Amino acid sequence: MYLVARLELSYSGVIDFMSVAPKVREKMEAHGCKMLHAMIQQVERLNTVIHIWEVPDANSYFTAVEALKADPDFPEILALLARSVVNETLTLATDAPYAPVRS
Repeated sequence: MYLVARLELSYSGVIDFMSVAPKVREKMEAHGCKMLHAMIQQVERLNTVIHIWEVPDANSYFTAVEALKADPDFPEILALLARSVVNETLTLATDAPYAPVRS
């Protein structure tokens, strides 16, 4: 299963987001979510980041988020995300039958 996160950033929040994203990745990966890819859009809505995560199941994502909220660094992480992210869309998805086989 995958989680696709589309994060629309403010122009002034790009630097804050780039500083906090590696911390979020590290903490989410410590709880079973694996970031497969991170992209920044070059056309359409600029300053939009797309993250693709592999998660064992939907519950593991929610468990990882709860662990992140309990982390001592969470207040700082939340403050940076609040200053930088103006819209967030999360999608849980599974492989389509024609998806390439990953090795």
